[in-house]
Amino acid sequence: MPQTSSQQLVVDMRRFRRYLALGNVLILAIVATATVLAASASYRAQEQRARDQAAGLAQTLALGVASTIALVDHTLQSTLYHVEQQQARGPLNAAALTQVTAGQRALVPSINALRVTDADGWVLNPDAGGPARVSVADRDYFRAARAEPARLAVSEPLQGRLKAGWGLVFARARLDASGRFAGVVYAGIGTETFTAHFQQADVGAQGAVSLRARSLKLIARYSPQAQAPEAGLGKATVSEGLVAALAASPARGSYVARTALDGVERVTAYTEVPGYPLLMLVGLGTEDFFAPWQRQVVGMGSLLLLLAIVLIGASVALYRAQARQVQARARIALLAAERGAMLDSELVGMVKLRERQEIWHNPALARLFGYGPGELCGQPARLLYLDDASFAQVGLAYQHLGMTSSYRTQLQMRRKDGSAVWVDLSGAPLPDGESLWLMTDITAIKRSEEQARHLAFHDVLTGLPNRHLLQERLAFLLRDAERNGRWLAVCYMDLDGFKAVNDSLGHDAGDAVLRAAAARLSGSVRGNDIVARMGGDEFVLVLNQSGGLRDEKHALNRLLDSFAAPVTLPDGAEVRVGVSIGVAIYPLHGREAGTLISRADHALLAGKRAGKGRWVAWEPSVEADAAAAAQGADAVSATGSGWPAR
Repeated sequence: MPQTSSQQLVVDMRRFRRYLALGNVLILAIVATATVLAASASYRAQEQRARDQAAGLAQTLALGVASTIALVDHTLQSTLYHVEQQQARGPLNAAALTQVTAGQRALVPSINALRVTDADGWVLNPDAGGPARVSVADRDYFRAARAEPARLAVSEPLQGRLKAGWGLVFARARLDASGRFAGVVYAGIGTETFTAHFQQADVGAQGAVSLRARSLKLIARYSPQAQAPEAGLGKATVSEGLVAALAASPARGSYVARTALDGVERVTAYTEVPGYPLLMLVGLGTEDFFAPWQRQVVGMGSLLLLLAIVLIGASVALYRAQARQVQARARIALLAAERGAMLDSELVGMVKLRERQEIWHNPALARLFGYGPGELCGQPARLLYLDDASFAQVGLAYQHLGMTSSYRTQLQMRRKDGSAVWVDLSGAPLPDGESLWLMTDITAIKRSEEQARHLAFHDVLTGLPNRHLLQERLAFLLRDAERNGRWLAVCYMDLDGFKAVNDSLGHDAGDAVLRAAAARLSGSVRGNDIVARMGGDEFVLVLNQSGGLRDEKHALNRLLDSFAAPVTLPDGAEVRVGVSIGVAIYPLHGREAGTLISRADHALLAGKRAGKGRWVAWEPSVEADAAAAAQGADAVSATGSGWPAR
C-alpha cells in the first residue's frame, strides 16, 4: 500500500532533521577549528615575539656586561704594567702600590677595589684604617689565576672581606722575571654596577633581568617589583625550566616557566656573555605580554558562541517552518543564504572543489590571493599553486580524504600578482565527490621564524655572521679546499684605537665605528669570502681560493688601506681607527678551523706588539710573542714573519 502524504512528510522531516543536524555540526566544527587554529597561531606568534624581544634584550645587556668586564681587564693589565715598572725600580711597597692602584681606579669608577698580592695571597696595598694583614689565598679567583696565569680569572659571586656587599672579582697573575708566579692583581665590581645597567632595559612591570655564573649562582638581579633586590645573591636557586633549557642548548635559548625566586611566570631568554663564563637572562612577564592575546581569544570565543546561537536558532526556525509546510522552499532558500553568510569568514579562506575545480568560494579566499569578485569562479585549483610539484603533492591528499577524512599541510601558494604567500591548508571531504578547503595566511609567522633563525647566526649590531655561523661556514670551506687542493687564508683582526673612541665618545660612537668597520671589511673582499664578528672590536676574515699568503698580500694591504679614511659618526664628528691583522694559511699553518683561528689570533697579538696597522703571518716563533702579549710581558720579541708586514 503506498504511503500517504502525511507518512511521506514524516519521513521527509526525519531525513531533513538528520541532514540539518549534520550540517550544523559540520559548520560549527569548521568555524571552531578555524577559530582554534587562528588563536593557536596568534599565541605562537605572540610567544615567539616575546622570546625574540627577550633574546634581543639579553644579547644587548650581555654585550654591555662584556664591555664592562673588558674595561676592567684593560685596567688590570695596565696595573700589571705599572707594578712591573715599580718593581724594576726596587722592592714593592704599600705606598707606591696604593698610588698606582688609586690612579687606575680613578679611570674606571665601576671598580670598587683594586689590589695587589704576593705569591702567598697576602694583600700588599690594604685600605688605610683596615686590617694590616689580609690574605686572599683561599679565594677561587686567586687559585684560578695561579693555575692559568695567561687567562683572566673570574670569581663566583662573593661577599667582600674589605668591602661590604656582593659582587665579582677579576684577577690576572703577576709573574716575576723568571716567569714564576708572583701573586695577582685583582679588581672588584659590586652588584650595584650591574643592577644599574639592567635598570635601563624595558622589561615591563613583571619582567626581570639576572646575571648568573656558569654554576647558576646569582650575581645580580633587577625586577621592578622586587621587594628585596639582594634576595638569592650567591645562590643557584633556579627553575627546572632553565635547567632543562641549558641542558638542550648551553649557549643561548629561551623557555617559559615560573621564576624560582618570586614565583612569577615569565618568557625568559638567556645567552652567554661573550668571552666570559657568565649567563645573562631576561624574562618578560606572561601576564603582561599575553594580555592582548587573551582579550583577542575572549572576543573570538564570544563570536563563536554568537555564531552557534544564531545557527541553532536559524535551524530551529527552519525546522518548524518545514514541519508546518508553509513557505518551505522559501525558508530553505533563506536558510541556505544564512549559512553562506556564516561561511563568509574574515579570517579563513574557504573554497569548495569538484574534480579540483572551483564551484564556490568565500570573499576571504579572493582577498587572500588578491583576486576581485568573480575572478576565481570556475577556475582550476592549479591557478593558486606556485609550481607543478606542489600541485601534485596536494593532489595526493585526495587519497587521504577518502581514508582519514582530513588533510592538512603548510606550503607556499601563488597570489594573482605572482608573489608567494605561506598558507596553512586543510581539507575535508563532502558528499558527491566534492571537498571543502580552508586556507589561513601564515606568512607573518614564517617571516618571524626566518628572523629568529637569522638572529641566531648573525651579529645584532653589524649584521655580520657570528662566531657560530663562522665555524659552520669555515668547516665547509675547509672540506671543499681539501677536496680541491686549494688554500685558505684565515685572518684575525681587531681595530686600533677603538677603545679610545668608545671610552671618550661613548658606546653609541663605538657602535657606529663597529658598523662602519664591518661595511669596509665587507666591501674590501670578494663575494665568496667570509667576514664575521667575534665580539667586541674583533673580526675574522676568510679569504677563499687562496694560493698562499703571497697571493693574498694585495687583498690584505687593500684591507689596511680601507681604514685610511676617517669614520663619520652620526653627530658629524670624525674619528680614525686602524686595523691589525694576524694570518694563518690552510694547510700550511693548520687543517682545523679552531687551530687556524687560534694561530691567526696569536699572529695578531705578536703583530700588535711589533706595531699596529699591519698584518703578520703565523709561524712557530709567533707563539712566544703572543704568549708574552697575553701575559703583559715587558720584553717584545721579533715577529719572525717570513713575509713583509707592510
